[in-house]
Amino acid sequence: MVEKEQESPLAPHSHRITIANDTATLQSPDDIEKRRLRRRCTKCCGCTSAVIAIVGVILLVLFLTVFKVKDPKINLNYVTIRGLQGVNPLNLVPNTNLTIIADVSVKNPNIASFKFKNATTDIYYENVLIGEAQIPEGNAKAKKTFQMKINIDFMLEKLVGVPRLVEDLTTGSLSLTTKTSIRGRVEIVDIVKKTVGVKMDCSSTVIIADQSVQNQKCTKYVKV
Repeated sequence: MVEKEQESPLAPHSHRITIANDTATLQSPDDIEKRRLRRRCTKCCGCTSAVIAIVGVILLVLFLTVFKVKDPKINLNYVTIRGLQGVNPLNLVPNTNLTIIADVSVKNPNIASFKFKNATTDIYYENVLIGEAQIPEGNAKAKKTFQMKINIDFMLEKLVGVPRLVEDLTTGSLSLTTKTSIRGRVEIVDIVKKTVGVKMDCSSTVIIADQSVQNQKCTKYVKV
């Protein structure tokens, strides 16, 4: 009687020997180095992109806050008409010596200087131009107020021709309208450059006795 072949039990899983597939190939040192370089490039590109994004956000915030050009503000502080105190309202002749002096200030809220030129101031009485002046160019420093006194050429012949003048001189007050125009440029670190034009129209009452200004109302316009 032939004995049946005794089947040997399978080896435990932990002791099995796995033979690699013939198609599997070992990575060469060059391939490993290329993979390392790719990882480094990916990390480098990611860091660079992050830095650029952060710098872009910082610049955007700066341009919207610190570097943002703010509109300069002009103010008419007072107007003085010298020579009116001793004038006879009934005998105002064209050779009467009168002088108009306007005190104008330019407030610059920017972190850079506001250089202006082509500035003018005109004074109207009853819608008649009675005085005009060319304001010399100037420079309002950063965060400062530039103040100037302007001597205005007085057009006495036009003032005398206003029918209401005698009545106003008798009561001791004149209602005047002042129009000031200033155009200049703000430059911040040679990056931000902006040309700004500011106009201001003011109506006020000048008391002849003490040269005080009352009931002053101003309207300002900004043109870029």
